[in-house]
Parts: sequence; structure tokens; C-alpha cells
Amino acid sequence: MAMSKSNVLSGQITYIKGHEKSEQQAKKAFSSFKKYNNWDVDLVKGLTAKTVVDTPEFKTRVISDSRLHNFRTEDMNRFRTKMACAINHIRFFEKVIASDEPMAFLEHDAICIDDWKDWDFEEYLCLNVEYVFRPPNKLSFVNKRFPDFFFQNDFFGGSGVKDFPQDYPLLYYRQNPWAGSMMAPGTGAYAMTPKGAKKMLHAIEQYGMDQSDFMINSHNVRFQYAFPSLTKFNKVNLNTSLGVKK
Repeated sequence: MAMSKSNVLSGQITYIKGHEKSEQQAKKAFSSFKKYNNWDVDLVKGLTAKTVVDTPEFKTRVISDSRLHNFRTEDMNRFRTKMACAINHIRFFEKVIASDEPMAFLEHDAICIDDWKDWDFEEYLCLNVEYVFRPPNKLSFVNKRFPDFFFQNDFFGGSGVKDFPQDYPLLYYRQNPWAGSMMAPGTGAYAMTPKGAKKMLHAIEQYGMDQSDFMINSHNVRFQYAFPSLTKFNKVNLNTSLGVKK
């Protein structure tokens, strides 16, 4: 297990510079975290479909039979957008390793609702599990049995860090080495330990990359969640992962 060297968890709020609504949401997110004592977050400008092509990571191999692989042949702007998102996470993993402490990755629409508890977790910790399958998050519309999954299953059992249940429904469905593993329920708010970050970079080196919430999966890192959730979503979903819209 890993915990921060102090009781404060550092993190980054990733936003799109020049995108007015993304910048507004990021500022609101930042203010929500500053209400509490045990978060230390910064605003970090993310890559976009335009800027990602000039990065060395853009040449990273893409895993076979993956969402990214399909986008590259079907929709180049969507491919570049998803690559930008994924590389934002790769750079975050590198930052976690360099800091040698757990850190939080937060998207611009993350709203903090509770202080960091300095809980021990091993690799990957979902910070918003109570909200990921509920509107306005897009996963609430994917499958009608998803929204109430975490409430219909009696596994919360008090506060703290919990392992994802074995019947978690969001599974990697492409036919490659990650098939059947649990996928991250989005990447809106999660924490990663140095151990988890190293394992993610190793997996990307070994297999290639996919879009961010597909490559962060239980084949590559141990999946745990914080309960009660420490963040929720902004009421407005900008859907910027589909391509920048101002």
C-alpha cells in the first residue's frame, strides 16, 4: 500500500487553454479543492488535437484491435483528440514517478466535495465512484444497468478504500491482451501511486496505448475506489474528448 509522505495529496486539474468553458470549469474545480486543507492542486494545460502531433509521445505504438486503432483509420481528428488525452495521462504517470508520491489526476469538470483522507491504496484509486454512472457523466447513458450498479450492490460497507467488485460491468471488450479486464469508469478523478504509474508505463511499452479510460484497466493496475466519493462532476459535461468545441 502507499500513502503520501504528508497527509496532503497533490494533483493536477487538466484543462484546455483557449477553450473558454474548459477554463471556466477548471477555475471552479480549483476553487472547490482550495476549500479543503489536504489537497494541493495545480492547473495544468492539456494537449489538444492540434498540439499533440508535435510531441514525441505521438509516435507511441497503439495496441492492436483498440479504439485508438480504429479512430486512426476512421476519423483523424478524433484520433488526435484521443491521443492528446492519453498522452496527458502518460505525462501524469511520469510526474507521479518523479514525485515518488501518490498524486491525483483531475479533469476540468471535477468538483471536490470532501477532503483527502490520507487513505492507503495500492495503485489506482477512483475518487468519484458514486457519480460515474449518473448524469451528467456520459457513462450513465451507455447501458441502463450501469447508473445504479454501485447502489444496487451491497459492497460499500463503511468508509475507506475498497476493491472494485468482481461483477463490475464495464469491461474491456476489444480482442487483445486486455480483453475482459475492468476499464476505468472515465478519467474524471483518480489517484495513482508511483507503483501504479510504473506499471502503466510498462504496460504501454509492452503492449502499446489505447484511449485513456481503456488503457487504465485492471490487467495493468489494481482497481480500488474511495468511499464516500471525494469528488463529483460539474453539472455541465463539455464532451471535449469528442473534439474541442468552443
